[in-house]
Amino acid sequence: MSTLPDRGWAWLVLLGSVGEHIVMGYCAYASGMIHIALLENFNADLLTTTWISALFLAFMSGSGPIASTIINRYSCRVAMMLGSLMLSTGLVLTGFVEDIKWTFLTFGILSGIGLGLCYNTGLIVIAFNFEKKRNMACGIAISGGGIGPFILTPVFQLIYEKYNYSGFFLLLGGLALQNFVFGATFRPSKTELAMKTANSNRKEKFCDSVSSYMEIVRSGSMLCVCLGFFLANISIYLLYIHYPEYCLHTKSSKMEVSIFLSVAGISGCFTRVLFGMANNSHNIDELLMLFGVFSLLGLGTIIFPLFSSYTTAKVMFACLLGGYSGCCWAVVNSIVINILGQEKVAHGVGYLMMYVGAGTFIGPPLAGFIISYGGTYGDSFTVAGILLIMGGFSCLCCTMCQRAVDTKESFDDFEFTVKADENKQTIQDLFPVPSSTDIVVEWL
Repeated sequence: MSTLPDRGWAWLVLLGSVGEHIVMGYCAYASGMIHIALLENFNADLLTTTWISALFLAFMSGSGPIASTIINRYSCRVAMMLGSLMLSTGLVLTGFVEDIKWTFLTFGILSGIGLGLCYNTGLIVIAFNFEKKRNMACGIAISGGGIGPFILTPVFQLIYEKYNYSGFFLLLGGLALQNFVFGATFRPSKTELAMKTANSNRKEKFCDSVSSYMEIVRSGSMLCVCLGFFLANISIYLLYIHYPEYCLHTKSSKMEVSIFLSVAGISGCFTRVLFGMANNSHNIDELLMLFGVFSLLGLGTIIFPLFSSYTTAKVMFACLLGGYSGCCWAVVNSIVINILGQEKVAHGVGYLMMYVGAGTFIGPPLAGFIISYGGTYGDSFTVAGILLIMGGFSCLCCTMCQRAVDTKESFDDFEFTVKADENKQTIQDLFPVPSSTDIVVEWL
């Protein structure tokens, strides 16, 4: 049984996506606390532990093509359930390994790919179930990414203090298994079934998927968007990984840090919904809004190290980071559909997530390199702020290119209409009509 867009079971699918984003929100946006747990348990150096966290986050985002392939071949439900099993298994195994080298496999790769399947599917399923209210639905779905850190960060900090490292990852694996339940709500929509039927009619094989990606690669507008997301996510995940440790270095306690992350979570919960609702209007340019969001977050990140010793500044920056870092996901489906079309949304989002994955892989170690070679956390935050602003300008370039194309198309339509009007007399001479009959030239 299939669902109809914007009504009925589609709203239960949205609820399942919110649940998935709650789990993802803690694993991704509170990953700085997981990073501290790895540091303390293995007594490893900062750079090694940073590479593990970076690998986890990179696979979370970079597994987009894997998720889109599974969705196109099977369904969103299968992709979500498979991801849940992989994520849960990887987290449980991480809790019992005795050598940090194994965590590259269990946490970095296995858990990262599992979370990536869940995360990408939770985004793409919204595009299949909503049309008129797509941006608003995306905003509601990704608000779960703020609810997760808000509720779960203090809870899992207490769990870590009581049950230590192994118990922490065992219970986190149990939480991840809830995505299996959320995936069960992802009943195929009419849009998803239509896409699968089209693919089966074309007998889509691996080479067809490669061909689809090659068409996407040739899109200049898509390249600008991908570059913007790449630069922005270098910064965003650098901040999420190192913000907790930065706060500890400036005399905050672990419980205070967990509260800061909770503040970031609840801030993100509200702003993502509001951002999605604001962009639901056809008069709003999503890419222009992204330019504003990335630029404001970048400016705040550059300023923050000047006041990082003050608790008030830490709370304010947590609000800014949580509020603006996740807004982009409320409009990602609409941006991809506007550039590539509905039929390529799964491949388009998957391609975009490869750039996001590359950014998340570079970001955390970048701060580690800066600190290891004589820099400070403040220096790494300044670099992150500059990269965020550059990402915003890349999105601005895309919207300017699109407007130039639209203007050219409008001018071409105008020329065609004038030519038709010039030939109007010739047409009337060849095919006489009564004088009372109007010849209407329709504007395209």
